[in-house]
Amino acid sequence: MKTSNFAIKAYIVALLTLFLGVVLSLNLHDWSWFARSGSLVVINGIILTSHQIIEHMGRLKQRQVKWESQFNHDWAGHDKQHLIHHEENIWATEKYGLYMLIFGTLVWGFGDLLN
Repeated sequence: MKTSNFAIKAYIVALLTLFLGVVLSLNLHDWSWFARSGSLVVINGIILTSHQIIEHMGRLKQRQVKWESQFNHDWAGHDKQHLIHHEENIWATEKYGLYMLIFGTLVWGFGDLLN
């Protein structure tokens, strides 16, 4: 249910963004604003699609805190620590990939305004 509410909010934000792009384009007689609103919709879609990755990262942090106390009393703790850090690094890479996609989309959509 939590993910469903998140998806509904994401769709509403996307529709409002497109509507704002159309209104700006009509008022300014410049349809590039509608195109730029598309880049914001892409960012919204990336966040919606990556929501599961973000939730998984939160669960991973919770497990890490719980498991740290167990590692202090376990002979195989170093091996387990290495395994968890490896899994955490994989998900951290996904997180930074998400940030890269968002930044790239902003540049794609608004980079020409710097001129």
